[in-house]
Amino acid sequence: MEKSVLLQEKYKTIYKGIGVTAGVYLAFRYALPLFAPFVAAYLLAGAVRPAVLFLKRKLRIPVSVGAVVLLTLLAGALVAGIACLGKLLVEQLVRFIENYGSYRDAALDVAERFCSRVDGWFSLKNGTAEDMMQVGLTRIGETVNTEVLPGISKRSVEAFGTLVYGVAGVVIAFVAAVLLLSDREKYAKGYRRSPFYAEGKQVLGRLSEAGVAYLKTQCILILLIGLICTVGFLFVKREYALLLGVGVAILDAFPILGSGLVLVPWAIVCLVQGNYVRVAILVFMYLLCVSVREGLEPKLLGNRIGIPPLYTLMAVYVGVELFGLFGVILGPFGLVIIRAVLDTEKEE
Repeated sequence: MEKSVLLQEKYKTIYKGIGVTAGVYLAFRYALPLFAPFVAAYLLAGAVRPAVLFLKRKLRIPVSVGAVVLLTLLAGALVAGIACLGKLLVEQLVRFIENYGSYRDAALDVAERFCSRVDGWFSLKNGTAEDMMQVGLTRIGETVNTEVLPGISKRSVEAFGTLVYGVAGVVIAFVAAVLLLSDREKYAKGYRRSPFYAEGKQVLGRLSEAGVAYLKTQCILILLIGLICTVGFLFVKREYALLLGVGVAILDAFPILGSGLVLVPWAIVCLVQGNYVRVAILVFMYLLCVSVREGLEPKLLGNRIGIPPLYTLMAVYVGVELFGLFGVILGPFGLVIIRAVLDTEKEE
């Protein structure tokens, strides 16, 4: 009898897990795009609320006025920062495009020397490795011309539409954040009277704590690794140090990719060229990036997410497969929601 009851409980837990997982997936797939501006508004309102209350208490500034002022200043600071960084990145990208011919010739020269060494290492006929490389490059060029470039042209219009949609979403989030701050007590009273208040409070509390911790951690790590890589690229005398540093830092935020995707092959090429000083700098950069992420990430996150690192990595991978780039964030968030809901069920 007891075994039958335990078996029923196990099946019940499995069915609940499947149901909650399906619900989270459907919510992320269909509901989140519709409510994304309001989720952003909720986060914005929570971030500036202490400052708004401080202005009201010390300077007698109404909440609505303080919210507009602070959100405007925050938006202005973000736009200014993005504009400055974007200006530097665009300048470096333009210089790179202007000098593309010389870089291409230098890259081909390095490739030819590398192919020559490969012929020697494997006792091949002189030019064999280079011929194989030329065949591969020809195929890549054909693929780019027939598939990649037409796709880019087609999606440029879609990208413009997405940009317009994003700007509209930011405006809606701004207005909604002001309204939330102005009438917070009224919305809070209505929420407390909701039949889902107890469960929602527990789930949202855990999700909020985990979400803030995760985003804060990733931002800090991207800034630190971007700084490390930019300084390192300056040491190896790369003209586009900032562009490369930002790119590697963003790649490093993806557990499946990481900074090694750029730094390790680059170090191997420099080793073949015999540039051992540059090899040492690149290897040191890579080890430093790995050490910073492995050392700081557990300390910054602590136990606030409450999920083992392996499960987090699995959640990121599944999230990317299901939702693309945003799956890096949605995957761990979804896992936190599932766990919080199931824990709430257990406590009842």
